[in-house]
Amino acid sequence: MADIQKNWFAARTRDKQELSQRDYLQKLKDEQKLDLDCYLPTQTVVRQLKYRKKRVEVPAIRNLLFIRSTKELACDLANSYGARIFYMRDLQTHSLLVVPDKQMADFQFIMNLDPTAVTFDDVTLAVGDRVQVIKGDFSGVEGEVLTRDAATYVVLRLTGLFAAKVQVPKSYLKKL
Repeated sequence: MADIQKNWFAARTRDKQELSQRDYLQKLKDEQKLDLDCYLPTQTVVRQLKYRKKRVEVPAIRNLLFIRSTKELACDLANSYGARIFYMRDLQTHSLLVVPDKQMADFQFIMNLDPTAVTFDDVTLAVGDRVQVIKGDFSGVEGEVLTRDAATYVVLRLTGLFAAKVQVPKSYLKKL
């Protein structure tokens, strides 16, 4: 991986610090004119307060943030700029965990379309056939097919992190 190439890196935050770290990184980007992108998958939920209900933005995945930058800038964010993030490491190469662009684009697409339809599983799901969704809202998304309780899901794996699954009719799938 070249140091000038931009990649998506997976970073952990401290407990309940995802939104503040996202805002801090956005502020750094604007003030310091840094070449970085930050993505935090969120969902809107309704919380019951004492006498009223309130819509609140919450992270879809606890303690996880995605940063797109060069490797050098990614390291500088934690070391020089004071961001409280901890990069995840690839277990085989012991380098920073890089999420491929296609996987990240597919993940952002399904999270932006309907975050409530997405459920998250760990990466130990049964491996199925590689498929591409050819019809419907998730058209173009590539993943693996999984069948549970007579329902068909497309599983999108972010390498080394987790798997997200979305229910899709079998007729909308094309085997790769």
